[in-house]
Amino acid sequence: MGSTGRLRWDVGEHPRYTPGNVHVSRRPLPSAYSRSRLIPLETIPSRSNTSQHSSNSRRSNNSQTSNTNQASSNTQHSQTAAASDGDHTDIGAHLEMAETGPDDRPAHSAFGKYQKIFIVVMVTLASFFSPLSGQIYYPVMPTLVKNYRLTTALVNLTITTYMILQGLAPSFMGTFADNGGRRPAYIVAFAVYTAANIGLALQNSFAALLVLRCLQSAGSSGTVAFGYGVIADIATPAERGKYIGPMSAGVMVAPALGPVIGGLLSKFLGWRSVFWFLVIVSGGYLIVYMIAMPETARAIVGDGSLPPKEFWRMSLVQYLSSRRCGRTAANETNEEDSEQQPRSSKLKFPNPLASFAILLEKDALIIISYVGLVMFGNIALLTSTPNLFPRLYGFNELQVGLCFLPLGVSACISAVLNGKLVDYNYKRIANKLNFPVDHKKSDDLRNYPIEKARLQCVFPLMAVGCAAFIPYGWALQQHTSLAVPLVLQFIIGFCFIASLNTLNTLLVDLFPNRAATAAAACNLVRCWLGAVGAAVIDQMFSGMGWGWTFFFLGLCMAVAMGLLWVEFVYGMRWRQTRLDGIERKKAQRAEHAADEEAQVGVKSDGGENKDVDINGSTK
Repeated sequence: MGSTGRLRWDVGEHPRYTPGNVHVSRRPLPSAYSRSRLIPLETIPSRSNTSQHSSNSRRSNNSQTSNTNQASSNTQHSQTAAASDGDHTDIGAHLEMAETGPDDRPAHSAFGKYQKIFIVVMVTLASFFSPLSGQIYYPVMPTLVKNYRLTTALVNLTITTYMILQGLAPSFMGTFADNGGRRPAYIVAFAVYTAANIGLALQNSFAALLVLRCLQSAGSSGTVAFGYGVIADIATPAERGKYIGPMSAGVMVAPALGPVIGGLLSKFLGWRSVFWFLVIVSGGYLIVYMIAMPETARAIVGDGSLPPKEFWRMSLVQYLSSRRCGRTAANETNEEDSEQQPRSSKLKFPNPLASFAILLEKDALIIISYVGLVMFGNIALLTSTPNLFPRLYGFNELQVGLCFLPLGVSACISAVLNGKLVDYNYKRIANKLNFPVDHKKSDDLRNYPIEKARLQCVFPLMAVGCAAFIPYGWALQQHTSLAVPLVLQFIIGFCFIASLNTLNTLLVDLFPNRAATAAAACNLVRCWLGAVGAAVIDQMFSGMGWGWTFFFLGLCMAVAMGLLWVEFVYGMRWRQTRLDGIERKKAQRAEHAADEEAQVGVKSDGGENKDVDINGSTK
C-alpha cells in the first residue's frame, strides 16, 4: 500500500513492448515488394525476442541505450543485405521468418467443389432476376399505353422509379445480408419479389402498376449484392475470379434475353403472361433455395463446417440431417466446436449509411465511379438497339429482341475466359514475388499488390472496348450492314463485361468482410447513373447525333482510365492505411475492455488493501 492509500499493482512489462526508441511492429506497414521500402527482419517478433525484451527491461538505463543502438545498426545492415536480393524474394523471406511453425490455419471454406458449384449456380440465377425484370418489361409498354390510355412519358416513369429503387434498395439489403446472414436476406427479397409479380399480373390501374413496380425492384435488386457476399464467403482470392465471372455474367445476359422473352410472351399469351412467368420462375427458385441452399455468411457459420445454431437459419436438408443424427450427437459436436463457430448475430434493422460509408474510401470511390461510367455507356448501347434498329432496318419487336443475342453471348464467353485470366494473373504475380498461394486457406493480402494483379487485366480490355465503342454510332449513322453493329456489340460486350467483372472482383478483395455492402454501394451508383442515362440518352441522340454521342461517351471512358491508374499506383498504400486504422481501433477497444475488467476485479476484491504481484501472489 502506497502513501496515497490506493491499491498498487506491480505489473511486468508486456512481452510485445520494447523500451527505448526501438519500434516493433507485428505487421509491416510499407509495401513488401518495394525495393526502397524494405521491412527489417529484426522487427518480426519471436519467442526469443520476447523473452530477451522482458529480461532487458530489468537492466540499467545505460545498458538499454547500448542495446538500442546495436539493434538499430543491425536493422540497417539487414536492409542493405535484403536490398541486394531484389524485390522477388522480399515477401517470401519475411513469410519464412514469420512462420516459425506449421501452417495450422483452418481452411477458408469447408464446402466441397460440387457444393461450391451449386452455390455459384444459385447466386448466378438469383442475380439474373433484377435485370431480367427491367428488360422484359419493354415489350409490354406499348400495350400498357393502349390499355390504360396513358402517355409514353407516364409509362416511362415506371422505368425511372424502377431504376431508382434498384439502386437504393441494396443499400438496406446489403448491410442486412452481411450482418444477419445470406439466407434470411435472399428469402425476404424473393418473397417480396414474388408477391409484387402476383400483384402486377392482377392489377388494373396505373397507380398500382407504379407502386408494384417499385416493390418488384426492391425485392430483386438486392440479389446482385448478395451474390458478391456469397462468393467472398466461399472463395479465396486465388480462385475468386472464376466464381465471380459467371455470377456477374447473369447481370448482363439478362438484358439480352429479357426483350426476347417479353416479346414472345406478350405476342402469343398477352402482357399479363410476362408477370405470371416471373411468378413461376421466382417462386420455383425460392422453393429450391429454402430446401437446399446452405447459409454461407462467415459471421454466422464460419467456414461452413457446422450448420447454424438456430433452426430457422438452416436449409430443409440441413434441418432433416440434424434431426436424423439425434440430439446427443449434435450436442457433442456443439460442445467440441463451440469455440470455433462464431456467435450467430441477431437480425437487426439494416443501416443504409454503411453503403454510403464505403464511398468515402478513395479506392472504392474510384472503382465504383468507373463502373458507373461504363454502365452509363452500356445503357446507351442497350437503348440504341430498340430505338434505332426498327428505323434503320425495319425490324419488328421480335427481330429487335434477337439483335440483343450477340451481347448476351459475348457476356457468357467473357465470364468464363476472364475468370481464368484474372486467377492466372494473380498466381503469376504471386510467383514473381515469392508469395505463397493457397486455394484452401485464404491468403493475407495485406502485403500483396492485389490492385495491380486485377487492374493489369482491365487496361487492355477497356482500351479495345473503347476503340469499338467510339465508331459504333457512326456505323449506325452511315446505314451500314447489320453485321457491322452486331460485331461491334459483340466486341464491346466482351470487353466491358470482362472489365466490370474484374473491377467487381477487386472490390470484393478490398472489402472481404463487407462484400455485400460494398456491392450495394456499387449497385447504387451504377443504377442511378443508369437511370440518368435512360433519361438523357434520347436528348443526346437528338442534340449531338448518333456518332458524336458514342464518340463522347467512349472518349470519357478512355480518359477515365486515368483514375484506374491512380488506383493502380496508390491503391495498396491506401488499403494498408485503412487496415492499420482498423487494427488500431480494435486494439483500443480491447484495451478499453481490459481496463473495465480490471476495474471490476478491483471492486470485487472486497476493499482489501493488498499489493498484488503479476503472478497473482499477495504481499
